[in-house]
Formats: sequence, C-alpha cells, structure tokens
Amino acid sequence: MKLESTTGIDETADAAKMRICRQPHLAFQRIWCEHAGGRLFLKGQVPSFYLKQLAQEAIAGMAGVVQVVNDIEVVW
Repeated sequence: MKLESTTGIDETADAAKMRICRQPHLAFQRIWCEHAGGRLFLKGQVPSFYLKQLAQEAIAGMAGVVQVVNDIEVVW
C-alpha cells in the first residue's frame, strides 16, 4: 500500500494513514493523506465507490480534523 504525506511530519496525516492501513479491503490501494488547517485530504485511486467510502469511514471522528475532503478517484 502506497501512503505518503506531502506535509512531511504530520501526526494527523500519519494517524489517518494508519487507520486506512488497518482496513483489509484497503491494504493494497493507492491512497495517501494530507492535513492542512484542520482539513484532511484523502487522495489516490481505488477501483470502486465502496472502497472510496470505506477510506472515508476509516478516518471518521479523528481528533484535529474539522473537515474531510475525499479526493480519491474511482478508476474502473
């Protein structure tokens, strides 16, 4: 699973990545997280809308996150 934080040492983005990694269906998906100003951005590509939603649910309720922006692209 390729997960990267373009913000470098960001604990919130790292914690989000760990939550996503723990989801068996997302283990081999190309997803990464960025955190800025209380917003958590989910980016990457998955093969279904279900996996896109699953990634968003994995990070629901995280401390320090005011808004989730799910920019994951569904590619068939």
